[in-house]
Amino acid sequence: MIDRLGRKIEYARISVTDSCNLKCLYCSPGDSKCEQKCDDYLTPEEFEIIVRSLVNAGMSKVRITGGEPLVRRDICEIAERISKIQGIDDISMTTNGINLGKMIDSLKKAGLKRLNISLDSLQPDRFNYITGGGNIQNTLEGIEKAMELGMNPVKINTVLIKGVNDDEIDDFIELTRDRELEVRFIELMPIGKFGEQNSDRIVKNSDIIRDRPGLIYCGESTKGVTASYYRIEGYIGKVGFISPVSHKFCSSCNRIRVTCDGKLRPCLGNNGEVDITDVLRNQPEKLDDFIKKIIYEKPEGHNFESSFSSSRNMNRIGG
Repeated sequence: MIDRLGRKIEYARISVTDSCNLKCLYCSPGDSKCEQKCDDYLTPEEFEIIVRSLVNAGMSKVRITGGEPLVRRDICEIAERISKIQGIDDISMTTNGINLGKMIDSLKKAGLKRLNISLDSLQPDRFNYITGGGNIQNTLEGIEKAMELGMNPVKINTVLIKGVNDDEIDDFIELTRDRELEVRFIELMPIGKFGEQNSDRIVKNSDIIRDRPGLIYCGESTKGVTASYYRIEGYIGKVGFISPVSHKFCSSCNRIRVTCDGKLRPCLGNNGEVDITDVLRNQPEKLDDFIKKIIYEKPEGHNFESSFSSSRNMNRIGG
């Protein structure tokens, strides 16, 4: 559907849990793993009902997120229910890949089409440090199996932090030489304590591009796509840059988020959210119109540039 500012909103990010099996530096520094904070998770049936209403509001693309979605025991049921909804053209998932190797066959059978896999270092010790105890071999195995199953293009998401992993930029780019991978560098966002207190550690994507003249711009992306893509002559894959801090792309934003506890959040960098659980559970016949009204009122843009403090950590919003 078209919101009040004329943007076509067609992409929903559905967070199925706020729990995670890691404790990444920029998400929950110093804390224990992102344990369950929600005491009223939506059920697979409720996610299906919500997505059907979103389709009626014009959504055609769904990404399942978390927390870490693969910690939910019923994740394959959720994926299957969503994938079978008429009108959903694309269903994908963002995951840290720790459990992916042993679950990917079931996920593909459930209807999952594509994967974004978080990978913030190629060095085992550094990966362990950034993720608060993660084993890089598990994530690498998940990436390999995803490619073997033809879930292409597999997208690698890398959050760069100055002084932590920014010396690996060229190593990540090199991954695109012989493989149909999309390596995407994501600027550190002011969400959560670490991001809010470390704005000086943001690695601007414009600087990466400027310093690497071998990167060839692939042209304008499809409207609503947040990444700008480049390639290197002779390389099979692509390099993407997602720059929410240095390059505000709100005017073409086409997405909304649903949290695992039933809040509809129209903007990642705006604390406005609406609880849809009461209508969902007690007045389901009104859900379509209720959701359409929320989407129509989507904010003009995020507040990252104005000392923004998020009411939720990223694991409680959905990546």
